Amino acid sequence: MHSLPVAVLVAGVLAAGPAYADPESLNPDAFDLSGALDRPVPPTRPSFELALGGGYTQGAGGAGIIGDIEDVAGPGATLELQLGYRASSRLALGVYGTAARFRHGDAIGDGSRAWGASAGVQAAWHSTDTRALDPWVSVGAGWRGLWIDRIGARGASMQGIEPLRLQLGIDYRVSPRFAVAPVISASLSMFVVENAVMPDDFTLVQDKRLNLYGFAGVLGRFDLGG
Repeated sequence: MHSLPVAVLVAGVLAAGPAYADPESLNPDAFDLSGALDRPVPPTRPSFELALGGGYTQGAGGAGIIGDIEDVAGPGATLELQLGYRASSRLALGVYGTAARFRHGDAIGDGSRAWGASAGVQAAWHSTDTRALDPWVSVGAGWRGLWIDRIGARGASMQGIEPLRLQLGIDYRVSPRFAVAPVISASLSMFVVENAVMPDDFTLVQDKRLNLYGFAGVLGRFDLGG
């Protein structure tokens, strides 16, 4: 007796279903956040820049007469400062400096300390100047030092060259004058003098070997104006 109304209801639902399932009626960009993140921004103008950041670092490879870096200096934390001039909307030229504090390695006793530092010149190439997300790469070269303060033994330090420093990052422009960037970098260096034998007298490193330092962290970049 009630079969006819039920049949009509079912038919109505089936007829309406395709209309609600119509792909053209859905917004394909409803969950696309790329437009919110990678929004257009005013073109970057030539100006002085300051970048300050920090993160995790670790070295491996030759460290003169004391052996390998990983034997005397474990993982550490680094502070980094960059000063530069955005010569054009894509190219920046400047200098960098880092200071690191490492956990002591297994070859030196508890209470020992290890520090590192580097400084040099660099050039950075930015992939875009009109978008909020701006991938970039920088190449630099300079100097590197390592200091070891050993409990119960004489301290030592090594000085050398950093012939290649490669850094990759993605600036996210929060405002016209400020950007934040996740960063990774790798640095090749070689210690050429050391004072491990005579504290007040640097001598040439006999066993010169390349070493590698890796870094992962965050930089904040400030536009200081032209």
